[in-house]
Amino acid sequence: MKKFLILLLFLPLFAMAQEKTADTTQAKPKKWTEKSTIIFTTEQTQISNWAAGGYSNLSFGALFKGFYNYSHGKGKLDNTVELSYGQTKQDITGNGLSDSENHWVKSEDKIELNSIYGYKAIKNWNYSALLNFKSQFDEGLKDEKIISNFLSPLTVTSSLGFEYKRTGFSTLFSFITGKTTYVRDKSLRGPAFGYTDEDADAMKFSMGSYIKMFYQQDVFENVNVLAKLDMFWDYQKDILDTDISTEVFINMKVSKYFSTFVSVQAAVDKDFSTKLQFKERFGISIPLNF
Repeated sequence: MKKFLILLLFLPLFAMAQEKTADTTQAKPKKWTEKSTIIFTTEQTQISNWAAGGYSNLSFGALFKGFYNYSHGKGKLDNTVELSYGQTKQDITGNGLSDSENHWVKSEDKIELNSIYGYKAIKNWNYSALLNFKSQFDEGLKDEKIISNFLSPLTVTSSLGFEYKRTGFSTLFSFITGKTTYVRDKSLRGPAFGYTDEDADAMKFSMGSYIKMFYQQDVFENVNVLAKLDMFWDYQKDILDTDISTEVFINMKVSKYFSTFVSVQAAVDKDFSTKLQFKERFGISIPLNF
């Protein structure tokens, strides 16, 4: 079922690419600007009697980034789609990757949809409304225990506020923000996602303040930087318990067919852990732009 849902989400992207390839003569509406990228990554390491130690491993992944923006008069709608999934297998037993005791584990998993509508107020300032969805495709494990799953959690953030925007950079400020958390898997409804032991409902709602910063530019020739910062303060919690999430993605074009990328993510969410969450990825990719 999960594999079917993953395929179902990615199929429209490939269909869209085929449609655009087949009909290149059709003019796009001038009010719309679109950019979509699919990045495929893979890595293999083979180790045998290596003095420094380590495990042979095999990994793969796919990442989709789509930007679909509409502008008319004083109004502008910015839509972004980010989908990613990857798995890795290590030869922990030493009997080869095909050994049944070596299992595939998730290394990357993300569903994020953003829509921001802005109406020009003055100069670079807009009245704004935001809708954000975040979830994942597959179950996540830690020490052989499931700690997350499909739509567990799903967070939906909606806000009204003001946005400062210029080419390649925007900051949204909102003091009226609703955050809805939905956990489909009942066994995961606990303190890690802000639930108390008495909670029986899959969905919970909180009100707070929200700041979202976004930056994307070609800083050098063939080097593109994308950076995001999200901060949410639940009014029912101490301000020091603000949820913070940041991500930096650097893509460096090596040739027409190959690129390298570096991705760094960090998060602070005291419901889940008092420690800093950190994730770093580096790899060689094959990008497809359409």
